Amino acid sequence: MDPTMAQRLVDRRKAAGLSQEALADKLGVSRQAVSKWERSESSPDTDNLIALAALYGVSLDELLYGSPAQPDAAKTEREEPVSAPESARNDDACEQAEEPGPSNDDRPDFHTSERGERVHISLKEGIHVVDPEKGEEVHVGWSGIHVENERRGEHVHIGPDGMRIDSSDDGHSVHTNEDGTVTIDGETYASWKDAHDHCDLRGNRHRGPFGRAWSKFPFPGVVLVAYLIGGIVYNAWLPGLMLVFLIPAYYMVGSLIDRRKPLTFLSSIYPIACVAWFCYMAFLCNQAHPAWAIFLTIPVVEAILHWIRKSSQGHKAH
Repeated sequence: MDPTMAQRLVDRRKAAGLSQEALADKLGVSRQAVSKWERSESSPDTDNLIALAALYGVSLDELLYGSPAQPDAAKTEREEPVSAPESARNDDACEQAEEPGPSNDDRPDFHTSERGERVHISLKEGIHVVDPEKGEEVHVGWSGIHVENERRGEHVHIGPDGMRIDSSDDGHSVHTNEDGTVTIDGETYASWKDAHDHCDLRGNRHRGPFGRAWSKFPFPGVVLVAYLIGGIVYNAWLPGLMLVFLIPAYYMVGSLIDRRKPLTFLSSIYPIACVAWFCYMAFLCNQAHPAWAIFLTIPVVEAILHWIRKSSQGHKAH
């Protein structure tokens, strides 16, 4: 599909106040299909084009090719918004975030925040926030939570029908497939639980059976039991909250033993240790000041570890 036409589909959808997930539900297609249309990777078939035109209240020619060219069209739209074509008014309202007029279900009113985000809130459609500068969109409604970043090609949906992720962030490619399976870096797992059994928290696959066994052990349950015992028997409800920090530490230790990467372990565990120490000093010892200074050491430690990592790679190259 022509990139200009794909961008026109994006503009039409946003002007209608629909997320990719919501549009897919209305058309009876997958969200991945809508995403491919808007990234010009594929084209809607004739039936879907007709359905899109009807949904947006425009002709098929306007949907595919835009409004017919007219002399001084841009000037006419700015000076005489009442006589301008309906599709032009929709796009103008969305891009310039003007004061909204009367709206219907397909054309919600957007208000512009101080930082430039466009926000729409309604009981029927929920909360819809669009940040044009960053290319980000968040929709919270009855169908669940949908977050997308079109520039980076990332989509996350959490709702009654489950969780679906389409992302290539943090060096890993993660995709939730329509059949419920999960694909991480080209490896497909039967479910998120299966993926968790084979990968650590960073998405790296366990090298051996020890890593899988360590990850499958219900350590958070052990922490919960220990917290309840400490609270009921010793009335240590507040100090017992410090046990929460053991959970990420447990999985990081397992990753260290399984993958044998001490620098990665230190880079991950040190910020957690700093937060745990600050919470202890602030809430148990009532000494938040100067305990907060521990956070200043995090970038210093990270810089040192980064230098050590670069130096070790340089030695290996030689």
